Amino acid sequence: MKNLLLTAVLILITSGNIFSQKRLIAFSSDATKNDKQQIFVMDEDGDNVKQVSFLNLDCYSPKFVPKTNKILFLATNRISDYLYMVDLDDTASFRFPTFIDGGLDPQFSADGTMLMYRSEKDENNAIYIMEMETGETFPISDGSLATHAEFSHDGQKIVYSSSAEQNFDLVVLNLADTTDDAQQVIVATKDAEIYGTYSPDDKKIAFSSFDINYKGTLKMCDANGKNVKVISSSGSSYNPKWSPDGKYLAYVSDKAGKFQIYVVKSDGSSARQLTSEAGNVIEYDWSSDGNKIVFDSQGEGTSSVWIIDVDKGTKQNLTGSKANNITPSFRP
Repeated sequence: MKNLLLTAVLILITSGNIFSQKRLIAFSSDATKNDKQQIFVMDEDGDNVKQVSFLNLDCYSPKFVPKTNKILFLATNRISDYLYMVDLDDTASFRFPTFIDGGLDPQFSADGTMLMYRSEKDENNAIYIMEMETGETFPISDGSLATHAEFSHDGQKIVYSSSAEQNFDLVVLNLADTTDDAQQVIVATKDAEIYGTYSPDDKKIAFSSFDINYKGTLKMCDANGKNVKVISSSGSSYNPKWSPDGKYLAYVSDKAGKFQIYVVKSDGSSARQLTSEAGNVIEYDWSSDGNKIVFDSQGEGTSSVWIIDVDKGTKQNLTGSKANNITPSFRP
């Protein structure tokens, strides 16, 4: 009898921590009772799918909070956008998620202590930082329309796009600098510089320049904005993301007709097309070891989440194609 009780206790403990034992993928799907997009998690082989949000709002773009077992996601009613968080160790939070703030485009510092997001809460479309431990927030942008902000990997700097000079310029903010020189425009052209992102060693920044016809040219520069180099100018290319090991830079481009994922080496050379899907590939994320990419292939009414081995090119459909499965992300 004692052995049976011990076994039952162990099962309960194990089931309570089931999410922390595996490499997980979070994604949004409308395979729900209320037909709303909600947040789900699954193993990287597509097994053990579980719904973890139940709001009467469409929920998208889940992001794992670094060094925790929590997921932040965007919820929208098509008029306003909100940020919520669930704790995979507390199933009660699935029904009653923690409200974070009104906003979108969330990004975490590498250590998970700071959350950055864009919000109109003060009647000003600005970028805010929230201290996760205290919940305190403060704006860091210059008062103009600002977007696409990302932390450097050491957490000391932020790159974002600012419209202070009417066009979007690439700006770097040094969080450790308290002088008037803390914020510097590093790239400014007649085009709109957006999607700035630091390389893992914080020495390079990849970004896209969009012309008046919304055609994106993928570029790379030093962290101070010097030595700008064109990576991809055919088609429209954007949404660059470095592999965690710094080996590759990925991006999406429609140079082959539909938006697909391409990768280049860290110096911008040896471009190759990674995906060849029937639908457009918009959102994707690297695995923490840099070996795989999870992505969505968006079709007419339905979309699938896939995983692909970057070097081998082998891929697997993780969700099937009977629902709208989008915006996947790996747990770090």
